Amino acid sequence: MKKYLAIILIICQSVNMFSQCGVPQNTFSDNVYFFSANLNWNNVNNVHHYKIRYKAINTSPWSYKNNIDSLLTSKVLNNLVDNSTYIWQIRSHCDTINNNYSNWSQVDTFFTSTTLCPTPNGLTTNNITYNSAQANWNNVPTADRYRVHYRIYNTNNWQNLGLINSGVNFTNIPILQQNTTYEWQIMAYHDSTLNMGSLWSASDTFTTSIFVPAPFNPIISTSLSSTQCNTPSSLLVQINQSQNEPDIGNSTITTDGGYFNISSVSSGDSVGYAVLNSATQNINSTLRVGLIAGANYAIINSYDSSGSLIGFFAIENTSSGVRVSTTSPNDGNNYSAGYTSQINFTNLFVTPNISGDLHIVIELESELNDLIFYSDTINIQCLSTVNEINQDLRDGGIYNLLGKRNKLENNKILLHQRKNGSIIKKIIIE
Repeated sequence: MKKYLAIILIICQSVNMFSQCGVPQNTFSDNVYFFSANLNWNNVNNVHHYKIRYKAINTSPWSYKNNIDSLLTSKVLNNLVDNSTYIWQIRSHCDTINNNYSNWSQVDTFFTSTTLCPTPNGLTTNNITYNSAQANWNNVPTADRYRVHYRIYNTNNWQNLGLINSGVNFTNIPILQQNTTYEWQIMAYHDSTLNMGSLWSASDTFTTSIFVPAPFNPIISTSLSSTQCNTPSSLLVQINQSQNEPDIGNSTITTDGGYFNISSVSSGDSVGYAVLNSATQNINSTLRVGLIAGANYAIINSYDSSGSLIGFFAIENTSSGVRVSTTSPNDGNNYSAGYTSQINFTNLFVTPNISGDLHIVIELESELNDLIFYSDTINIQCLSTVNEINQDLRDGGIYNLLGKRNKLENNKILLHQRKNGSIIKKIIIE
């Protein structure tokens, strides 16, 4: 008798263990947009997780959402096809190994369309070059963000640009092929979760121009803030490049006199600035000392306004003067968009300690191996101060260029006799 009772108890436990899960009830859809919809159902007791299947009507196979948390009673479907009728069902799973589950719920339907997500219009394209173009559109007041995609006309693969903030009604389409027709479209997201997306707009088309390279001819100028001998001076180099010139790859600046006072600075010290202005960029950076390898060699790093390292220069003292060298990062197209740049080493350069001409030579090599040389001559003078000269000239005579005595006159070269008998030329500019 006990044996029969045990068998009955085991059977009852097995029936209870594998009892059918409850079917989710009251299924319905809301917040339906062009590309997303929210699915809802009533909670079922003793559920471990849910599973949803869905598809556009009259298509196959089903798509699935698996392992939906048992505490949830809704789920958003994304990446749907606009203006399509979908059907969906849900079932309960009451164990971890998916052996004990309910029947599928009754079918619910929804249609992916909405009047809450207007599509941008007014598409135009301008500033078209051989490798880029500017896309423009009318702002949509309710938009949170925009997305633009583009492709070569009559091809299949769209390329997506990054999301564009609301309030902006243009963007640059980069890295295009020359002499090629493209089309582009735009959509608007009307919420921050990217569920409320509009339809893609009608296409706008444009054709890129043919690339005509310009000769490698950078315009270079140099200057010193002081031409007094043996004096700390700012060394400024400015370079201008026209659009479509080959990009500068390597740069070298040398002098035949003076030196960098590397011993006077420490790692992290600011020693100047660099500026780059182009049609698309305005970069202001700070030059800071990096690695110091003795009194005659150092690395100068360039940091943009966000503190990011964007380049560096090697500076060194040579047997005849100084040398500055740098390599520009390759942007992939080998040609310049046109820019003006300045590099200023502030009071790090010390002028030669004797009077005479200081020669500054700049060698530029393009990314296509073009070479250009620039040379500038700056006269360095070891002059006494004005007060010292005036003191030395007291009681001396003043003569004109013919040697006759003359009264002091402005804006005229005169000969001034020093107390020691020597003669100097002097002009006082009014």
